[in-house]
Amino acid sequence: MTKSKTTHSKARLLAGASVLACAVIAGVAQAREVDLPGAAEAESGQAVDQITITARRREEKLQDVPITVSAVSGQVLKTERLDRVADYAAKIANFGALQQNARVSTLTVRGLGGNANSDGSEAGVGLIVDGVFFTHPGFSWLDFVDLDHIELARGPQGTLLGKNTTLGALIVTTKAPSYRPDATLSTTFSSRDHYQVRMNISGPIVADKVAGRLTLYGDTGGGWISNKIDGKDYLDNRRWAVRGQLQFDPNPSFTDRLIVEHYDTDEYNNYYPPVGDPLTYVNGTVRNGWARKLKTGFGYAASYDVNDANLDTQARLISKTDGVSNIADFKLGANTLTSISAWRRLYYRPSNDSDYTPYPIFRAGYDVDVDQFSQELRLASPTGDRIDWQTGIYLLRQQVRSNYRVELLSKASAFFLAPTLPAAILDGVEGDQIGAADTTSAAVFGQAAWHVSERATVTAGLRYTHESREASNRVFSFGGAALPAALAPYRAAVTGSAYTVSGKKNDGSISWLINPSYRISDNVLAYASASYGEKSGAANLGAKVGDTIIIGPEKSTDYELGIKTTLAGGRATLNANLYNNTIDGYQATLSDPTSTRTYLANVGKVRLRGVEMEGAAQVSDHLNLSFSTAWGEAIYLSYRNAPPPVEYGYVGAPLSVDLSGKSAPFAPNWTGNLSARWEQPLGGGLSFFAYANEMWRSRANLNPLSSYGRQDGYVLTNAGIGLRGRGERWSVTLWSKNLFDKRYAVAFAAATTITPYTAILGDPRTVGITLTAKPF
Repeated sequence: MTKSKTTHSKARLLAGASVLACAVIAGVAQAREVDLPGAAEAESGQAVDQITITARRREEKLQDVPITVSAVSGQVLKTERLDRVADYAAKIANFGALQQNARVSTLTVRGLGGNANSDGSEAGVGLIVDGVFFTHPGFSWLDFVDLDHIELARGPQGTLLGKNTTLGALIVTTKAPSYRPDATLSTTFSSRDHYQVRMNISGPIVADKVAGRLTLYGDTGGGWISNKIDGKDYLDNRRWAVRGQLQFDPNPSFTDRLIVEHYDTDEYNNYYPPVGDPLTYVNGTVRNGWARKLKTGFGYAASYDVNDANLDTQARLISKTDGVSNIADFKLGANTLTSISAWRRLYYRPSNDSDYTPYPIFRAGYDVDVDQFSQELRLASPTGDRIDWQTGIYLLRQQVRSNYRVELLSKASAFFLAPTLPAAILDGVEGDQIGAADTTSAAVFGQAAWHVSERATVTAGLRYTHESREASNRVFSFGGAALPAALAPYRAAVTGSAYTVSGKKNDGSISWLINPSYRISDNVLAYASASYGEKSGAANLGAKVGDTIIIGPEKSTDYELGIKTTLAGGRATLNANLYNNTIDGYQATLSDPTSTRTYLANVGKVRLRGVEMEGAAQVSDHLNLSFSTAWGEAIYLSYRNAPPPVEYGYVGAPLSVDLSGKSAPFAPNWTGNLSARWEQPLGGGLSFFAYANEMWRSRANLNPLSSYGRQDGYVLTNAGIGLRGRGERWSVTLWSKNLFDKRYAVAFAAATTITPYTAILGDPRTVGITLTAKPF
């Protein structure tokens, strides 16, 4: 989190991008020089791995799909220890994931994503796991293990992929049951007493008719910030999960895959260290914020050392996720009918020390419960005809309950009111803000590809969605000692009055896609696309009296122009695309220009535009190089009446600011990564392997008007070496993440009148050893 000059950072990133491009070009050139015919050699084992993806609900090779999509195989993710969704950024540019815990979690594409702290709003980036669309951002926090591959489809999705999204969709595909017996056991020991076990076993239950797969994992330890009060290690892991699957194949015309899973965590993953709190406003006048209140009330000097945890009421955060899904395929003549039925539940209970001090002042956090039921029916034609098509319906019922619970403790009166007032005024008082949002969604969709000629194809899609949403917010307080009449107004000044806000809204929306493509040659595919999608109107579960509790939808119009190339007889690929995406009705917070009230609203317009490039080269039998990089900008074209940073809140200051023309938070201009993998046979069935990966991001900041919450550009390096036995029956890997121990923040939270600026920290250097065995 140290500062550096912007020009120096950009120059370094530009140099890095140039090196990446040169590396791939050099790899392609070397591959050409090995043997001019090329194609025959590629077919014999030197071709770049061709991942089969399902972003268009069909199995297609990545290089044959005329849309902007990236993919990474499960084998690569496992080899390079990319365990979490946030780790996928080490392979995919212009992608990010915030994963502090199951509520403070979101996915971003091209600098925008979901609202990590808003339970009533949907994510702009969808998450689809084994065909099921997960609605709540918290579901993206899970560790997905035993993976076949992942995909990132950019731009609005909806004419095929579950629910509407405005920015893209992360598609996760786990390994299905196999009729060939298979088992893997993996054990990891790493820094800070971190232990991890992963196991899966698969095989036939009834020969050729029923197969099963069981996946288990456990993860404990790894905490790296010790609390001074009780010695507990924060930012640790204490989680486990189980997934069971059954694959039914009673006849050639019908298959069915049943998945049941449970995830369970009990961790200190709710540590957000203070990184600053202004003592004065920008005009030089004194500000009575968090730091000054602590100094006045307790003589406590605030620390902004992120390692200085000194909390007295922090406890473990509990979250549980359960899911059941069933995927059935029926052959109806030449066509295929697919049914995907799913239920998912999230249970989340935090125990936060929200005053960030060793004093019992207050605890606050959101208790969240989510229930999701969905049903998708899709009918697809076979491929190979002049026109192939898919059509279907999608039904969703979601219930969200969110209780923002504030517990006032024995020192609350001294902090919120004055040190001279009795502690009994606020001690034992609890304030609840119970939000509820119920959504019913139904959609009909279709997409068809017209193969105009052997080289030209035009794909078009259309979707109509109808949604009914009800929401309410009920605010009240209770508890505490009975007060005499003279003291009651002091309590009321802190707790406020009870109120209830409610409302309902019905909406209909149309999404569309036009996607022409042309195969310039057998190895070059050019494409363009124009698409439109909407993200549902958010339910403002913090609404006050007078606020609109259900705001309007976000509307996304995206244009893409791209090319996919296969080079050196299949030994290299190089893909690039341009994008321009405009979001109308962007959902964010507004400030009332006549008062200090802020509220969720449709604030205006955001524009995303840039260029993305990725490639890979199988330089030799031993060396594989890959990269992805992107330059882009996420700019508020219109965002008036935005809330100002707290240091702008002096008496007489404007109550809102204009952010039009400014960058959106956490939208770095440059992102990218470079990877190299080496495989060397040693004889006797042994092979040596090594990998290295560098991922970089340029500067981003919480608010363009504030000096707080800025993260300069940084580079992270992962690396590993290992040995494998014959047929990969066993392996041992010595690895490190964040090898050079770069300290950085992945996100910041804005200060308020009673809290400081806080950070969500990136992980420090971790070194470990992983032992893997395949008994059969």
